[in-house]
Amino acid sequence: MSSSPSTTQPQPPPPGRRKREILGGTGLIVMVVAILIFTAVAITIELASNQGKTFRATVSVLGPVAGSQNQVRLMFRVTNAGSRAGRPDKCEAVLFNVSGDRVGVGAVSLKDPIQPGATHDEPGIGTAAELPINGTVHCRALDPG
Repeated sequence: MSSSPSTTQPQPPPPGRRKREILGGTGLIVMVVAILIFTAVAITIELASNQGKTFRATVSVLGPVAGSQNQVRLMFRVTNAGSRAGRPDKCEAVLFNVSGDRVGVGAVSLKDPIQPGATHDEPGIGTAAELPINGTVHCRALDPG
């Protein structure tokens, strides 16, 4: 009895579909388009969540802080002119002297939401080179909720 070693031939892979890969320029274009779509959706959501929130504010100078040469007491009056309750994250004031020159700045952050049509007074401290008489205020609302 003689046995001959059996030789096995490697079998070729069964015919099938080759996995398709996105390479090169096509992959780059697909990725850029996906990023642009994601950005557009995020901006739309942010704008929709802030719709109906409009804040107007004024600032009054109450006088200098006792014992300080460059600090002044301020009162910010913030009104929610929108149709939804909310709060601005920060209200920043630019302070002016009698001749209209910019002499200082001040800012406050509000914690509680303001109902539509309501007004909230928030005290603050500003820094000024000389005693201001008035100022302009800009409030920014980054709060989406």
